[in-house]
Amino acid sequence: MAKKNQDNRHRPEYYTDPNNSIGYLARIVFRSFSRLLERSTLTHNVSAGQWRFLRQLWREDGITQRELSDRVGMREPTTVVALKGLEKDGFIIRKKTPVDRRKTFIYLTPHAKQLELILAPMNAEIHEIATKGMTSEEVTKLQELMRRVIDNLADETRQLSELTDVDA
Repeated sequence: MAKKNQDNRHRPEYYTDPNNSIGYLARIVFRSFSRLLERSTLTHNVSAGQWRFLRQLWREDGITQRELSDRVGMREPTTVVALKGLEKDGFIIRKKTPVDRRKTFIYLTPHAKQLELILAPMNAEIHEIATKGMTSEEVTKLQELMRRVIDNLADETRQLSELTDVDA
């Protein structure tokens, strides 16, 4: 673990109250956001789990399975299971190239491409609900702070991975 930040404002027992825990609050936000979004996306047979993959593929279609796994923050075996479901439901096709048969590239079907125009506004609507009463500046600041927390945790996780690799 990283050295304790000099700016820590609270003793450890402060965080025993879940409402003081950033991790707990982030989890509640995520679950609530996902539940509301899925309520809308399921009308088009897209689950919250599928949404996560489709959103990345809408940004860049034709990426490898490994890249997609990294972008959604999941391990490859979990991604493989999810992709089988997406393929079965007609959202993606998987292709190997003759150049490197080990790599599997993921492509959206025409149906999945069209869904972006329908589902993206649903996501925007949930954002509006979640940020009701906040100014644009507050929303921007919230996003900035959340990205900083993500970066801090990613740095710490990378260090753990490096230590684990050294120990192995």
